Amino acid sequence: MFFPGGVMVKIQEYRIKGSREQYLKVIRESRAGFSVLITSEDCDDDEVKKEFMPRSLFETCLRTDYLTPRC
Repeated sequence: MFFPGGVMVKIQEYRIKGSREQYLKVIRESRAGFSVLITSEDCDDDEVKKEFMPRSLFETCLRTDYLTPRC
């Protein structure tokens, strides 16, 4: 995927640990952190939110297995 300025970013998807199905998709990376899409899947409805996640929080979530790569 390409963004303005010609920067290529590999989209990465993760499963969010919790009681319902939630996924996080990295759509853009910067020095400060990541722009992400968070998708919550329910029986009746799917909700998608666009958020900014600071790099330190993202790295902590990976280390603690709160985020795991989606296969």
